[in-house]
Amino acid sequence: MSKPILKVTITNTGGRSASIPAVFDTGSFYTLIRQDRLPAGTSLLRYRVPETLRAAAKGSRLRVIGETGLIITIGGKRVRDAALVTPDLAREMILGAGTMQKWDISVHNRNGKTRIAVGRDMSDPEITEVD
Repeated sequence: MSKPILKVTITNTGGRSASIPAVFDTGSFYTLIRQDRLPAGTSLLRYRVPETLRAAAKGSRLRVIGETGLIITIGGKRVRDAALVTPDLAREMILGAGTMQKWDISVHNRNGKTRIAVGRDMSDPEITEVD
């Protein structure tokens, strides 16, 4: 089974947005974005020494140069998370299991049709209210 790809909108802390295809990958813990797909003016917490992650293809590696906070809009629901930034990613964005677990995002496959369900988003009272 291939991993589902869905167009999402990413918004940086300055309010600039871009629509890009994201792979919903439960096999990747991290959410990653290719550096050239960040909206203009995105602030980046740049690592002094880039980190290296192993990729799925045998022997391949990704250089992670930093991270950034993004709001990711998925089918009208907005979630907030950090994304690792890499110039080496083959796809534009990978939405990883860490983000999916945090926001109760599920991938449902039924009769050859795939649906992405977002269980929680930034408008949920449990998230927006502080006791």
